Amino acid sequence: MSNTQNHVTPLRILLIEDMEDDAQLLIDHLQSEGLMLEWKRVDTESDINMRLQESWDIIVSDFSMPSLIGTRALEIVRQHDPDVPFIFVSGTIGEDTAVKAMKSGAQDYIMKENLNRLLPAIERELREAQARRERHQAEQILRKLSLVVKQATDSVFITDSKGRIEYVNPAFEKLTGYAANEIQGRTPAVLSSGRHDIVFFQKLWRIINCGEIFKGILINRRKNGELFHEEKVITPLKDVQGHITHFVSTGRDITTRMQVEEANARLISILEATPDLVAIFEQEGCLRYLNQTGRRLLGLNFEEDISTYYMQDLVLNDASQRHISQALLVVREYGIWNGETVLRGAGGKGLPVSQVILAHRNTAGSIEYLSTIMRDISDRKHFEAELWHQANHDRLTDLPNRFFLVDRFTSALEYAKRQGEYVALLFLDLDNFKRINDNLGHAAGDFLLQQFAERLKGCFRSNDTVARHGGDEFTIVATDIKNTEDVLRLLQKLHTAFERPIVIGSQNIYVTFSVGIALYPHDGDQIEDLLHHADIAMYWAKSSGPNQYRFYASEMNARGHELLKLEGDLRLALKREEFLLYYQPQLDLRSGRIIGIEGLIRWQHPLRGFVSPVNFIPLLENSGMIIPVGEWVLRQACKAHRIIREAGFDNFRVSINVSAVQFNDEYLYEKINRTLQDEQMPQQALELEITENILIKDPMSAAETLRAIHALGVRIAIDDFGTGYSSLAYLKRLPLNVLKIDQTFVRDLINDQSDAAIAEASISLAHKLGLEVIAEGVETVQQLEFLRTHDCDLVQGYYISKPLPWHELMKFLQTKLLQHE
Repeated sequence: MSNTQNHVTPLRILLIEDMEDDAQLLIDHLQSEGLMLEWKRVDTESDINMRLQESWDIIVSDFSMPSLIGTRALEIVRQHDPDVPFIFVSGTIGEDTAVKAMKSGAQDYIMKENLNRLLPAIERELREAQARRERHQAEQILRKLSLVVKQATDSVFITDSKGRIEYVNPAFEKLTGYAANEIQGRTPAVLSSGRHDIVFFQKLWRIINCGEIFKGILINRRKNGELFHEEKVITPLKDVQGHITHFVSTGRDITTRMQVEEANARLISILEATPDLVAIFEQEGCLRYLNQTGRRLLGLNFEEDISTYYMQDLVLNDASQRHISQALLVVREYGIWNGETVLRGAGGKGLPVSQVILAHRNTAGSIEYLSTIMRDISDRKHFEAELWHQANHDRLTDLPNRFFLVDRFTSALEYAKRQGEYVALLFLDLDNFKRINDNLGHAAGDFLLQQFAERLKGCFRSNDTVARHGGDEFTIVATDIKNTEDVLRLLQKLHTAFERPIVIGSQNIYVTFSVGIALYPHDGDQIEDLLHHADIAMYWAKSSGPNQYRFYASEMNARGHELLKLEGDLRLALKREEFLLYYQPQLDLRSGRIIGIEGLIRWQHPLRGFVSPVNFIPLLENSGMIIPVGEWVLRQACKAHRIIREAGFDNFRVSINVSAVQFNDEYLYEKINRTLQDEQMPQQALELEITENILIKDPMSAAETLRAIHALGVRIAIDDFGTGYSSLAYLKRLPLNVLKIDQTFVRDLINDQSDAAIAEASISLAHKLGLEVIAEGVETVQQLEFLRTHDCDLVQGYYISKPLPWHELMKFLQTKLLQHE
């Protein structure tokens, strides 16, 4: 009774009883015995089925009921739960019926007239029900364990305490080749490979006989004689007294893994011994392995954690990092990249290396990891640099020789073409050098040449080239030449450098030289032509006496004076109101309407007449006068737009050019803002045209200036697209509205497939970036139709109209307006 009295929770009883009074009698009896109860009474099959959805500790049932027989109630209960205790309590049941009921699954029967047996019967059945549940659980666990062992991929065998095999699972049979019936009764020694000595097995038995678990790797032999590696765990089993009765051995075949590990160990030993840096990276570049050579080259100690390093961290500078980033893109697409870069060596020193990067893919084709090999090529680079220097420099003076001069001239020429500048080639010949050689000796002559070369180098910038042409002749390629005056200033600097004598022993030698000058593009665009012409000019200078200079073209001296006079007149032109704006209309190819004009400055000189912009605009820029003149152009163009608006032209815009000097004017923003307000310009009515080269020189500053101007509502156009650097990066980063295709690509696009392709590609690129496209220099209907077919937005050129003075422009616009009406 103690079991039931100690229930913390009430005992749940389901009563199958048709008489409520009899049910209450039963409950009162059990409660009087000290039981806490939860109970329900049912007397029909449907009620029983419904209540059996709940959980009950015991079921007590009458046997004879008007609507239900006790055996039927028992049948229903057993269908729901075979294990729940079921007791009959009845006043009419006979002994034969009771026996039959017990055989049907009831645990007991109690007569209603004698309920003293009820509580002990309930307690007994509750205990037996608990035991049945525990037994069932144990049986289920045993069945599961049996299936686990039987279906396990690991080998399992069980021996008695003496080591004789009693059971093996199918995985054991598959691994060893021995069937269960031929291995039972034998010991595991049948698997011995002979690779372990007796000491090994003595230690194994000592461990497991002490009741401890053995873990280790065994090399065993299959029935067919093959060896295999097995990761082994042997566990002793003990009885209740603590005596070992059996041993359970589980083993996993790790032969493949061991072979891979052995191969990896051999590979690692090779990688650690190689003189090259070898590294393995995650796909995103994180370092996973670095060999000893790599650590040594990078200056890392052998305990340092490398997982915080990325591939880009191994190289020296930003340029090398960008190089590696580009290489990784190639590797991800093609699987391999090789090239050269600069390693960040110990102490931050650069180390040139040749490098190979490989992508390693898994069976699915995805990149699993990357590897790289870097080889120190500093000796080779040093040797190559020495060879290159010897091949390109004069041995005596260490100046570039003629071969290197040609290469530097080519670079200078390309730069001058982009900037619209000159390149000056100076040919120098020492005066009376033969007399010095004859009187002081060749050693003194060589020393003089060396000292002369040093002073020459000090007169020029790093982007200029001073070379020894041969003997006592030297050549100089000078860049950033904007006019004749720049050359004259260079000559003055040269003569100043040699006012002091060169001391040779006790002799003071005053050096003079003759100089011949040829200019690109006036005197040629090939180095051979310019050298020849400068040489001729040098002989002209020499024939005039020592320490003289001459330009190749005699008219260049007059040209210099002419430019000086023109510059003087130009300084008065703005005050005298000699500047004019001509306007070239822009045609919208979709609507066929004139929707804009470009303002182009003209200079009407009182004596010379109209001066070409090619002649006076460079003078404006070099003198700084482009700043006030540019402001005048801005205001004139905005005034013209106001008059055009008042004449009834809506949605019209005017564009003007902004030079590099203007763009760098710190007051440009204020001037534009003030002019827009004064002339009440509508949003997007003013368009500023800038060249690519302005953006390339200082991209960050240019971007800041453009964003400020663009915020005013001013449109920004890239003029002469394709003739400069043609960098596509700025097209995406800067606040641009319009791309203007230069007329050099429009002129021959009908007959030149390259020009046609460039024009078509420029239009497509601009549209994809959300830019409008204007083509300049349209002179034929064929050009216009080509551009219309390829979706160009606007065109300008002589086919539509030449640049017009103000009164002719207004007539032209009125005519076009009437045509559309």
